[in-house]
Amino acid sequence: MKRTESIFFLLFFALAATAQEQLSLQKCRELALQSGHEILVAEKNILKAGNEKAAMRTLFLPSVSASATGIYLKDNFETEIYLPTATPNPATGELQPNIMVDPLGQPVIGPDGNPVFNLYAWLPLELSLQGAYLAGVQAEQPVFAGGKIITANKMATIGSEIARQNLLMQQANIIASADQAYWLYISVSEKLKLAENAATMLKELVKKASDAYETGMASENDYLKAKVEYNKALLNVQKASSGLELARMSLCRITGMPYSTQLFLTDTLAEMTIALPAGTEDENIANRPEYKLLESTVALEDQKVNLARADFLPQAGIRAGYSYLGGVEFAGSDYSNTNLSVMASVKIPLFHWGEGMKKVSSAKVSKDIKQLELENAARLMQLETEQARFNLNHAALQIEIAENALGQATENLRISNDNYELGAETITDLLIAQTSWQQAYSELIEAKANYKTQETLYLKAAGKLVVKPEE
Repeated sequence: MKRTESIFFLLFFALAATAQEQLSLQKCRELALQSGHEILVAEKNILKAGNEKAAMRTLFLPSVSASATGIYLKDNFETEIYLPTATPNPATGELQPNIMVDPLGQPVIGPDGNPVFNLYAWLPLELSLQGAYLAGVQAEQPVFAGGKIITANKMATIGSEIARQNLLMQQANIIASADQAYWLYISVSEKLKLAENAATMLKELVKKASDAYETGMASENDYLKAKVEYNKALLNVQKASSGLELARMSLCRITGMPYSTQLFLTDTLAEMTIALPAGTEDENIANRPEYKLLESTVALEDQKVNLARADFLPQAGIRAGYSYLGGVEFAGSDYSNTNLSVMASVKIPLFHWGEGMKKVSSAKVSKDIKQLELENAARLMQLETEQARFNLNHAALQIEIAENALGQATENLRISNDNYELGAETITDLLIAQTSWQQAYSELIEAKANYKTQETLYLKAAGKLVVKPEE
């Protein structure tokens, strides 16, 4: 008894350890958006663009910096200076050079060609820089930079928009991949049920053929034919089971769940509805993030034209500073000084051998290239939309054809089964009818799953795919 209870509890905990997840299509999309590495990278790019945009705004504000310089010179500067003297003018009282004159009243000129003074002042000088320092604070404010600051801010805003559109594009791609994996899993799951149902039918047929053979009402060949088809059906069940496991792991990868997670999908192909596009009025490729991203790229190139032009326009700025000089010993006395300075500068480019015009022309060509790429991409997107609408309509037609084929195959199987029971039909005919029915059913499953996938691709191509539900 204890052994039985132990086995029961082991089985219970083994089943509990296997994670199970109930998934709807919307939840599958949300999990895929949360776990997609492309989304994480796109979100980081948005954060980066936001920081760059904030950094560009600071260029309108004055920049403040502090600086400090220290000097230590082992030896002092020593020198002697001889300075000419001056005497007051008796008439005016103003100082005048104390020049030596000759008897005629003319200045005496020395060998060096300079006037000779009556007296000279001797001034010994000594400058010590053992521990001198200079510290200050400066503030700079650009007044006009040729439009560079305004252009840089516009480019940062466009860069932020590019990052946002890239995120929307990655989200649309992730949703398309998630939808495809979701409906593939449902399709393979339906095929597994079909294979199991077909195997059950063939198992019953094998029993009937065996009973008929034992009673002498059928040949051994009929029994062996049924047995062969039954073995094929078991192999199909195994293949479908392996395919379902691969589809499950693929869906786990896209949604970011562990590969051991067992899935239960709430949607079925039996309950699906077909809603074909009424027309092309609501199709607008301009709503697609790919188109908006290319538009922003063209706008960015347009700002690069302004940036190239700004290098050759006048520039003006103001700089103010406050400095303090200390630690200087001059002629045996400590010397210090504070100074407030204000400076304005203007730079006007005059002649650069046409460099500015060539750079602006080059930037305009780059913009024209991006504009042509946008126009070409728009045509390709329009063609993609047309193809997506055609594929969706074709997928709906395939469902209609597959449903008619299944109805005919079901009726044919019913008649063949009745005829076989009455002995009016061979087992080979019955096996062919069962194979046709199974193939028709499988094609209907594929047609429905393909329609759901094509529906998502059409919405994405037509710019109507809702990335996130409205709250």
